[in-house]
Amino acid sequence: MYFGTMTTTQDINKLTEKAYSALGQRRLKDVFESLVPALTELQSWQLDEKRNELETTYKFMLRYLTQGVKDPEQHHIYEDLLRSCYRLVDITINQLKTKNTPGFYYDKKRTSLHTVTNTSIISLLTSIEDIEGKISLTGLLEDNPEKENRSSELEREKEAISGEIFQLIWLNEQLASDETEMLSNFINNQLHSYVTVSLIVSALTLSTQFIFDENKALLLIQAYENKNEHIRQRALTGLLLFLRKYDNRLQLYPQLCHRLAHLSEDAGFRNNVRDILLQFILSRETEKITKKIQEEIIPEMMKISPELRNKIKLDDLMGETGIEDKNPEWVNIIEESGLGDKLKEFSELQLEGADIMHSSFAHLKTYPFFNELSNWFIPFYSKHSLVSDYSDKESENLTKTLMESSLLCNSDKYSLFFSVVQMPGEYKKMMIGQFAAESDAVNELQKEELPGISKQSLLISKQYIQDLYRFYKIHPKKNDFEDIFRESTEYIYAQSIDKIVSDPESRMIIGEYYFNRNYYEEALHIFNLLIEEGILSDVIYQKKGYCLQKTGNIEAALDAYLKAELLNAGSSWTIKKIAYCYRILKNPGEALAYYRKAEQLNPDNLSIQLNIGHCFLELGNYTEALKCYFKVEYLDKNGERAWRPIAWCSFLTGKYEQAMGYFEKIIEKKADAPDFLNCGHTQFVMGNISKAIEYYKSAFQLYNHSIEKFNEAFNADIPELLRAGIEQENIPLVIDRMMYG
Repeated sequence: MYFGTMTTTQDINKLTEKAYSALGQRRLKDVFESLVPALTELQSWQLDEKRNELETTYKFMLRYLTQGVKDPEQHHIYEDLLRSCYRLVDITINQLKTKNTPGFYYDKKRTSLHTVTNTSIISLLTSIEDIEGKISLTGLLEDNPEKENRSSELEREKEAISGEIFQLIWLNEQLASDETEMLSNFINNQLHSYVTVSLIVSALTLSTQFIFDENKALLLIQAYENKNEHIRQRALTGLLLFLRKYDNRLQLYPQLCHRLAHLSEDAGFRNNVRDILLQFILSRETEKITKKIQEEIIPEMMKISPELRNKIKLDDLMGETGIEDKNPEWVNIIEESGLGDKLKEFSELQLEGADIMHSSFAHLKTYPFFNELSNWFIPFYSKHSLVSDYSDKESENLTKTLMESSLLCNSDKYSLFFSVVQMPGEYKKMMIGQFAAESDAVNELQKEELPGISKQSLLISKQYIQDLYRFYKIHPKKNDFEDIFRESTEYIYAQSIDKIVSDPESRMIIGEYYFNRNYYEEALHIFNLLIEEGILSDVIYQKKGYCLQKTGNIEAALDAYLKAELLNAGSSWTIKKIAYCYRILKNPGEALAYYRKAEQLNPDNLSIQLNIGHCFLELGNYTEALKCYFKVEYLDKNGERAWRPIAWCSFLTGKYEQAMGYFEKIIEKKADAPDFLNCGHTQFVMGNISKAIEYYKSAFQLYNHSIEKFNEAFNADIPELLRAGIEQENIPLVIDRMMYG
């Protein structure tokens, strides 16, 4: 069967979706058929031969199955066949994209394919080892300008080769056994620079986002076992990204599964995975934070600035205490504007690890340093040639502060460094001093805020995830990469990751993290898992109910709340939620029963009294409803919230003068369209047609002169008007008179 050529991105995307979907459903016949046009386009006899070989094996397996032949090796043969099919599809699509797809990655692959070079991963790693040996020997020499120049020259050479290694690994489709062995030895060797190994780990991570490679995943696991925390946290982050992307095929790779299972036996590993997952959840807040800073914080500060200028008098600056005193009124201005709460919120988010700096550094990635892809992932370190070139005292102080700072990720540290070192002398000194003070303050606070966990590992993983965020959101070619932060599959839905953090403590922490950030679908998934595993509590059912309520499933929410009540019958919160759900589900009788229960627990709660009144209103018991509303009006200092229901109940019970008195009080305060509509109804029933029409006109104006909206609201009240004695034929006459007016 032939489906045509595969020359456009759309064609290739269709093939990708079709082939991987068929593999996921184990429909291998469809897989083999879907590859025909792609292999015809590639003109690759090796891949075509492999396809025919695999299909022949599959046909034999199917024939033995239908003949009833029992083969004890069938399961292993089938798994091997599936792995081979996945590999064939991976390579075919990758080569097809390399041939016909535009984009940064595939442009680089095409360039490397047409460039004649003797460089390889093995030769470059050997060169790095040689350079590191020379750097060690140079370090033994006496300090002099010649030694310094030689060290700088070797450092530059190492940086250049590290960048080449990064690119070769990134573009690599599948590591050969000798390449894997060399990389394994290099990663294992604790004498190698953590900077170089960190770059290798990032290259492995990026590469696996383009194509599956079990060897690269095993190297990431191995890198996690390195003693250096920078390498470990990068490796684990890359491994989690790999597991999420290829979760549906991992069971086909027993060696990988065995290594993961072995790691998962360690509580430290499980906690580390959990911490990184929490950081990824927190990264979802970054765009919200950036938007809030740009749309709320900065505009509010711009509003405050003139007020501050008016408050700062010359006398304040020249008084007895000089400029050291702060004007206490400044704080009041900030508090009155509401900005204080927002700034406090951002401060708390920052301590928690949220990325509040993204918006500040998004425009500082234009330095030539960032033209090199690998530099987006390089740890900030003092010996980097572009950093060590600045040898003045202020620059060295800045470097030291940045090395110790937990405030910025590596990418932003380089941005800040290149920005500050180019400033004029005094301004540079002031900026360095200010940043050092802020950084020290944050470091101290984080020491207090992060008890009982590995502070270093958490801070390193946080900074690395922020480095990744910068790359996927800011890099000039970002659209040529699948954004890992926009991936629709959440980590908790990947079975391979879920197994690692399946202990109740981790589940509860992750569920709470989602819940507290209003990611209700994900939180619900976690709470359901806890319930399935027999971890039952009224709090879990309460939160499950709340998640269902917020996602619009009121019936299921009610069921969860009722189960929470069984576990804790004395929870006022649960009882009120049950009552609320019954009201939404148009069951005011049950709602009233639960509001009465809530009233017994909170007899002075006026909100409960209002809801009891609403239930009576919906049941048609207007007299009892009025009693509740009058009680609220009497007891509440702000009795205004009872005016509308009192007015409407008065209308429904024929107390039109009383109704009108309350409607007029509402209009004096602040009325909306329904208030004017209700005033019109009351005047209509009282026989004051001209006044009724004036009120209807006001309602019509507040409905933005939309006759559709006005009629929809008016028609809903017609049954009440008819019950009040208005004749049906007079209703359209009054409306038409209003419209003529």
